Amino acid sequence: MPPEAGTLRRHDWAWLKPEALTACRELEAEDRTFLQKWVDSGRPLVVARRNAPHALRLGVTRPEPGPRRRVGVTVAPDCILRTMPPLALADVVRHAPPAWHPTLRTLQRLARCHAVDIRVYGSLALQYFSPQPCLNADSDLDLLLEPRQAGALEPFLAALARLQARHPLPRMDGEVRRGDWAVPWRELATALHAGGWVLAKSDQGLTLQREPGLPGRVARAAVRALHQELMLAPKPGLVSPRDNGAHADMQPALFLKSLFSLRHYFARVAEAGAQGASFAPLQALGRQAEVRMMQATDGVNTHRGAIFHLGLMAAAAGACPGADAPTLCRHIAQRWGRDILASAGDHAPHASHGRWVTQRYGLGGARCQAAAGFPVLLEQGLPLYRRVLGATGAADRAALAAFLAMMAVLDDSNLVWRGGLAGLRFAQSGAARLLADEAWRHSDWPARVEVLHRQFVARHLSPGGSADLLALLLLLREIACD
Repeated sequence: MPPEAGTLRRHDWAWLKPEALTACRELEAEDRTFLQKWVDSGRPLVVARRNAPHALRLGVTRPEPGPRRRVGVTVAPDCILRTMPPLALADVVRHAPPAWHPTLRTLQRLARCHAVDIRVYGSLALQYFSPQPCLNADSDLDLLLEPRQAGALEPFLAALARLQARHPLPRMDGEVRRGDWAVPWRELATALHAGGWVLAKSDQGLTLQREPGLPGRVARAAVRALHQELMLAPKPGLVSPRDNGAHADMQPALFLKSLFSLRHYFARVAEAGAQGASFAPLQALGRQAEVRMMQATDGVNTHRGAIFHLGLMAAAAGACPGADAPTLCRHIAQRWGRDILASAGDHAPHASHGRWVTQRYGLGGARCQAAAGFPVLLEQGLPLYRRVLGATGAADRAALAAFLAMMAVLDDSNLVWRGGLAGLRFAQSGAARLLADEAWRHSDWPARVEVLHRQFVARHLSPGGSADLLALLLLLREIACD
């Protein structure tokens, strides 16, 4: 049965019936002779587009010495014997020049790492079918890229650009296929970072599509992370849709106002990171965000810690697009760590509770965590999150377990401010008990967490520093490459 025109896509291969060219009047005699020999020898043509609901445009580049020329023909679907999708990269490696092989092997590794399917069209794909040479010294490598997982594309394209910079030949051209549309990968890589318009092709036509750019995506991810942290319950001592925790002056609605006030800050700080900003401009942006937050909340400090923590991570994401979590944290430590520690003596208009606790008790605090690249997040939070998520498939349970794991070891200045060192140790030991013997696997675990929540409320304890690290973890789950 011949294929329906709608089932074929650009770059698919199609084998014509030998008599299919008889009625084609659009061909010149020389091209008709070439195509007839090509079809009679059992070789396919490439699908270029659909000209109409029941018509396909097919073509092939003549593999001959000198300038290459493409020959095209329009046929009905019932002229096609069979079809095949574009060739996989692994299928064509042996047909490539030996000088290309290191690049192709690296491409295959990148595809596995980033969960991206790579197919090949153009001259290298044609060489698979043709007995005549189709490649020369100037030939491009035409790639058709299709991510299998959300979030896989941007880090892959960043890695692809780095590979091309190290190995200029072959020049890697091609497209990223997203649904019914395909966009040149180089244009898309630029637009994903900086924003702008890209030209997208479908099987039937062209259109312009707008990409918001990396800073906007990082900002939306940061706001989503803070919202997810707010909605997670029960979180011992903290505000959630269930109750106000240990906070008489805070409600979920106030947090939502605060979130809305920060949406532009995260984009600005990501852009500053992309431009190589030192710590001082980031700090200035953070203080401006604090002012807007305080105005939105009538003076209630809902997100000062998040402005600091997530602002640094947004800046790192701008500077290192497509990086994994350890690389982003390492960038923070190496690029801004010294200045973060030096700024602890700054006299801000509203001195934080954390700074007072650090000075009185000699605890590390949020600045030491940030300057060191968030070791508690990397060593306790993220590993347990991944473990619980893999074992249960429950993202909320994984996030809560990671939150408790970080609380169990973090010298959270918010806890010390509210309960002294005794309050800190009570919170740490309570969190550790809830994780002992993999208690998170049991059905009664949320009820046990609820009991600790009530104890925190009774003692007026609020682990705000651990909550900031939880929001940071949730942000990394969106923007970092695993």
